[in-house]
Amino acid sequence: MKLTLAVTGILLLLVAILFLNLGHWLSTPANTSVKADLIVTLGGGEVERDKMAVELYKAGYAPKILLTGMFPSLRAGQSYYKSPRSLFFLKQGIPPEALLFDGLSVNTHQEALNLATLLTVHHWHSVLVVSDPPHLRRINFCLQPVFKNAGLSYRVIQSTTPTWQADRWWQDKRWRQFCLNEMVKLIFYALVYGV
Repeated sequence: MKLTLAVTGILLLLVAILFLNLGHWLSTPANTSVKADLIVTLGGGEVERDKMAVELYKAGYAPKILLTGMFPSLRAGQSYYKSPRSLFFLKQGIPPEALLFDGLSVNTHQEALNLATLLTVHHWHSVLVVSDPPHLRRINFCLQPVFKNAGLSYRVIQSTTPTWQADRWWQDKRWRQFCLNEMVKLIFYALVYGV
């Protein structure tokens, strides 16, 4: 009986530690920016990702910005340049020729594969990938094997999100939902894609 209570207590303590540290684990690895061939702002998030991509571009970290997840924002025959995300970049002073678009990828795994292909086709070697803090772990899981096999390099850059607190992720509804979804997606990716 005492052994069962001790084991139960230890398991509950481990679960509590994992729960409290989930935000830090998901938001790792956040890298510092370095010069690269391309900046990528992943689709599916809030405007913070795009704002960070603008900051990086204006600071001279890369000459081009790739916007992924463009498929939902377009009506038949509409130009990518007329999408709300593109208009945001253009209003921030980013020239149209600096923008590239990925309207094919529907998830992070496909973004990694399509990004590696794009870099290879253009003879580029490095990329800065911008996303929300709790998305960084899954991005890294997807990019690492693909980029290693292709001989490419990447850095995962955390967007500036004023409401994100890694040590209190469960207190904000947006981040609580995001983190729980990330855990489900990480398990799914591990089973389906082997990452």
